[in-house]
Amino acid sequence: MFQFAFLLGIVFISFNIIWFLFTTALKAILGKIGDAEKYILRVTQSYFLASVTAIATIKYAESGYSINALIFMGVIVLFLYLINKIEQRKRAMNFNFQMNKEFVSFNQNNLKYDLIIAISSVVLFVVSVLNPTIAQIGINNWLFDSIHGLYNSFFIGSIIKVVGVFFIISIFFKGIISFRLLYTQFSEMINGKKSPAFDETDGFTDFEIVEDDDLGENGPLQIEDK
Repeated sequence: MFQFAFLLGIVFISFNIIWFLFTTALKAILGKIGDAEKYILRVTQSYFLASVTAIATIKYAESGYSINALIFMGVIVLFLYLINKIEQRKRAMNFNFQMNKEFVSFNQNNLKYDLIIAISSVVLFVVSVLNPTIAQIGINNWLFDSIHGLYNSFFIGSIIKVVGVFFIISIFFKGIISFRLLYTQFSEMINGKKSPAFDETDGFTDFEIVEDDDLGENGPLQIEDK
């Protein structure tokens, strides 16, 4: 199962590279992206990520592995990955707000919408694995083939595979931390309590993988060494 989880980590990294190239080109063409467009892109990104994850799972199951076990592992990895991205985006937005780079900080609406997107993506993944025709359409197959070609290339593929080991470990550890923090915030939102003040050091370690899916200047994957 760890080998399958490692494969998903490689798929995620390769997908992020392709998505970064796409969003960079889009930003160069359209210029500044508004909040509505960012959410459209986030939904689109989550759809494609869930779809290529489903295709990777279907193809991995062809080797004789239990499809139920693969779905279970895929749900855990995908959900923790998406939850970690929500927590990272919250930190980035709150930090930019404190530095007067954003007009609004991460709020309850952001949390609600992002959780809906994350849960919907996981549901789409499960349904697509159980019904392969949903995921295996033209653009998804092309995207998966592009990901497959990227991580099988000699130079870039070797780097991706090395980074993939640390990446999947980071998904589990930081995803669990992010889930705990977001669960607390969501519970407070349901109970009508005000969230505690933002603490920029909470949940961070000295070596942190930070992702930005909002077409930022630094791309979708940064490594921050504190």
